[in-house]
Amino acid sequence: MTNSRNLLISRKILQSGIELKVGRKKFFLPYPPSMWKDFPDEYKYSLADSLTYFLTMHLALTDDCKVTYDFPCPITEPFFFKGMLYSLSDNFLAKNNRKSMGEILKLYYNKIYEIEFRGRPRYPRFKNINLNNRNRSIIPFSFGKDSLLTFGLSRELGIEPSLFFFQEPKSVFENRHKHKLAKQFKKEFDVEVKEYDVSVGALREEGTEHEWGWGMSLTQYTMLLIPYLFSMKARYLFWANEQSCNDVFFDKEGYLLSPVYEQTFQWLLTSNDIARLLGSNAIISSLIEPIHEIAVIKILHSRYPEIAKYQMSCFSEDLEKSARNKRWCGACTKCARVFILFKALGIDPEKVDFKENMLVSGKRHLFGIFAGSDIKKDSGWDQSDVAREEQLFAFYQAYKRDVRGPLLEEFKKKYLREIEKKEKLLRKKYFGVHSQNTLTNVLKEPLLKIYEEELLPLRK
Repeated sequence: MTNSRNLLISRKILQSGIELKVGRKKFFLPYPPSMWKDFPDEYKYSLADSLTYFLTMHLALTDDCKVTYDFPCPITEPFFFKGMLYSLSDNFLAKNNRKSMGEILKLYYNKIYEIEFRGRPRYPRFKNINLNNRNRSIIPFSFGKDSLLTFGLSRELGIEPSLFFFQEPKSVFENRHKHKLAKQFKKEFDVEVKEYDVSVGALREEGTEHEWGWGMSLTQYTMLLIPYLFSMKARYLFWANEQSCNDVFFDKEGYLLSPVYEQTFQWLLTSNDIARLLGSNAIISSLIEPIHEIAVIKILHSRYPEIAKYQMSCFSEDLEKSARNKRWCGACTKCARVFILFKALGIDPEKVDFKENMLVSGKRHLFGIFAGSDIKKDSGWDQSDVAREEQLFAFYQAYKRDVRGPLLEEFKKKYLREIEKKEKLLRKKYFGVHSQNTLTNVLKEPLLKIYEEELLPLRK
């Protein structure tokens, strides 16, 4: 073990939530007092232990820190180990990373041994597991295309949706824009977007070599929602993970990488097991698992245009501060990706207040098919090999719609013949309906009917 400073982390159950103490700093995870009172005590401690560990374990990965937890090892720790292990792809693809995947794995493997827990394990009684018998859904909501479509589908399926946006302290511009959108959304649809302040997110790293702390954040949100699932007796928790989230690729060392492991169907199924241990038997799934990103945008904008106009799919926190007063910064790879998908489908970007042209030469570094390894490294997904094919297909669809510009000309010279040869296969893939691993039979039949109705004409 290395010589390092000791960081003591503890937690306390309060009348309205959980208090985390990290060294001398305190953070609060709030819940409505009446809801928290109804959540069984045997689950409160397991949830508090698990959340504290999941939200702070990354602090043990810094070179000079040995973490000691003032409570027993959480019942969910083995799940975290696996999830974090496969989520290290995100850290490998971080913009400032200079380590190989093997070196990052070694760091994680060794640092785990330095974590210490105090106290004897508790063995909670699992007698009062919640009956999630109301036809309601909870949706982690970001105003991105995926969560907007999930909201629309949930309503069409007759499942009453409740929406939660998690405010990260380091996402200042995003929080500001989405707070405004939430007020407009409530006025139009009479549906509140509940804003949960993840104050402990201040411990997440930003701009460092590995940006520790962001991995497993979606699982943290799932756990934070468990008391709400319990109180509302909601039958479903719908994450918005589309088909390409399951794609993987090999790096130069031969490691199989998943750019977004937490959004794979495998981890979503595992999340169901985590929820069971912490007091909820709600079904955690993704309504949009069977379809690809381009199909998500198509269905959202054609079937639910009144919902689609709220779309904001932008990282928002770029160094140029382009997002301070704009919903779309026009300076990130996500803006670039969504813009070409709009053009591929004949959607006017200005319908979602997207006013910048992303197909000029000055935006070349935001597209993986042109920039290659020189792409702006703000997204592990857009750097990965798995993103290349759908981006090429989107450029091809835009080209067929007579969209023109410097980047379309470059596409024409480099890739047009390649894509023309594969058009039928690509059309079948990206406008097709694929695996439904996380969906129950009750959900499958009406969903697949919607998808075929919307996408079948595009496969011909």
